[in-house]
Amino acid sequence: MNNSVAVIGESMLELMRAESDSSCRSMPAMLSYGGDTLNSSVYMSRLGAKVEYITAVGKDKNSEWLVKQWQSEGVGTRFVRTDEKKVPGLYMVTNDESGERYFTYWRNDSAARYIIDSEEKKQALYADLEGFDWIVISGISIAILDEASKKRMYELLQQCKARGAKIAFDGNYRPALWESKEQTRQAYQTVTAFADIILPTIDDEFQLYGEEPKDEVIDRLLSYGAKEIVLKMGGEGCYTVADNERTLVPGRKVVVVDTNSAGDSFNAGYLTGRMLGMSVEESAQRGHLLASTVVQYRGAIIPKTAMPKMVG
Repeated sequence: MNNSVAVIGESMLELMRAESDSSCRSMPAMLSYGGDTLNSSVYMSRLGAKVEYITAVGKDKNSEWLVKQWQSEGVGTRFVRTDEKKVPGLYMVTNDESGERYFTYWRNDSAARYIIDSEEKKQALYADLEGFDWIVISGISIAILDEASKKRMYELLQQCKARGAKIAFDGNYRPALWESKEQTRQAYQTVTAFADIILPTIDDEFQLYGEEPKDEVIDRLLSYGAKEIVLKMGGEGCYTVADNERTLVPGRKVVVVDTNSAGDSFNAGYLTGRMLGMSVEESAQRGHLLASTVVQYRGAIIPKTAMPKMVG
């Protein structure tokens, strides 16, 4: 796999709350790291892609620890910015009995929010992205930016596309990060119009537009200019849409322990499949295999020894 991938986003410190013991005293929480784009970066790296993570951190010990963790996974950090006045964001994950996860965030002034807050930073980022075959970004990567920075990011991505990069976008809707649904819709429509691959989730689409048949969801996304769509539908699987073909690719039935990073790992499997020249259906099957493994473990990043054997 010779494709080089730049992933733009925010990684945070992750706290996994432990269960209480029989005396109701709190057990220690587990410290790790995560964030949608970082999760995808780690899994793409494990699958053989050459990945550089584009973000910003502080100069504190936690930031240093984060970068070392990414490097240990083979994720490139050449273009990670440092801001001595900022620190990483933090989130806590809890799970219900079905494995569904819930997040509490402390990220309002994280370093990653300022990665493109000036024209100078935009030009520097454009120079860093030269030569990358793929650029991956999510709705969270955009949501954390102020309005002027959002506009710069759209311009940057379009400039990179014009010189040959392929753009992959996962909306990954988090209502608390947006001022309104209308603001989110406009942002997603803007990116969808020039992205090469979009990887929306049916539940996000329902939250933003109301429940509607999947074909109407797909028709709407196509009307925005979508070219290749992978509509993720949880345990049901996904619908792939490319070259006017709509195909249901069933998911894998497993016992779910934690849904954290299910979509992020699916994205990694799918995108690396496409980088290898696989069909959309083969790539979706690859995504399902990885995601169905990840949800059987707690936390965003599973042990390397638990990774499934992938074709290609």
